[in-house]
Amino acid sequence: MATSTIAINDDRVSPLSNQEQATTGFNSKFTILASDIAASGLTGSSDVVIITLGSSPTKWYVDRAMVNVSTAFAGTTAMTIIVGSTSDNDAFVTSTSVLTAGVIGTAGFAPVTVTNSSSTSAVSLQATFTNATGGSPSALTAGALDIYLRVKDTTELP
Repeated sequence: MATSTIAINDDRVSPLSNQEQATTGFNSKFTILASDIAASGLTGSSDVVIITLGSSPTKWYVDRAMVNVSTAFAGTTAMTIIVGSTSDNDAFVTSTSVLTAGVIGTAGFAPVTVTNSSSTSAVSLQATFTNATGGSPSALTAGALDIYLRVKDTTELP
């Protein structure tokens, strides 16, 4: 089992507008493509690719998270995602397959409620993809997903 850590392309990190925040309850969106994971070059059937989404504020909390798999991932027989931080890699979204399109969370466009995800020191936010059986991260031929988070800077609270 090999592990590779790569950073997401800045073009696919989006702060959501005030209107989008009011509608969805999230303030950040991260788009990950199969080509991001494949670019790791890992060829093992149990390899792990960690994609760094960005850094949290120094004093922060995350209380909402959701993943929308818009295009099912293909080229492997089992791949899962977890979303969290360097201090707790599955704090926001626990292990779920990305081989089927759909929302990871509750019904509809509803978030996973995140509990106890806060700190008084900055961490890296990350998505971890684990290939479990046949195929490999570099063999991915299709796949796209959006990760939605509500990351709050507690120094900005009234």
